[in-house]
Amino acid sequence: EVLKRQDVLLHRPYDSFADVIELLETAANDPQVIAIKTTLYRVGNNAPIVHALMKAREKNKQVAVLVELKARFDEESNISWARQLEDAGVHVVYGLLGLKTHAKMTMIVRRERSGLKRYLHLSTGNYNSSTARLYTDIDFFTSDTQLGADATELFNYLTGYSKQKEYREFLVAPITAR
Repeated sequence: EVLKRQDVLLHRPYDSFADVIELLETAANDPQVIAIKTTLYRVGNNAPIVHALMKAREKNKQVAVLVELKARFDEESNISWARQLEDAGVHVVYGLLGLKTHAKMTMIVRRERSGLKRYLHLSTGNYNSSTARLYTDIDFFTSDTQLGADATELFNYLTGYSKQKEYREFLVAPITAR
């Protein structure tokens, strides 16, 4: 309800990471949510975010996750979580050839009276509830239409459904593989 009225900016560790976890858990349980898409860079050993994604899939939501395998020191953990996500029926993408996906981004697509609405979480921090208490990061929550359109196109690019390389608001420069 808050994101329908205004954007929210959190400064962690001063603000709690619990809001991020609550967002995903609420989306997993919300019958009006039809899809959740996210990028995972480091989630650690205790991963409530991953459990929420698997729960969302159990409730027949479309769930797509990009798991970055080049997360130094967390490769083994990421592979393990990716396999568990796949076993739960989640569409998992293992990063992109030539790119390291360091973005921390979640998009929730919800059916509302006015049509489909996209809610975004963008962060400088990882979806890791343990390290969230240690590092200072910024979390941005929004339902901005332009950012939602860009997120949709970016997720389509990351999951191989689009060759989109230019965006309205998200990225200033086009994506180029190196």
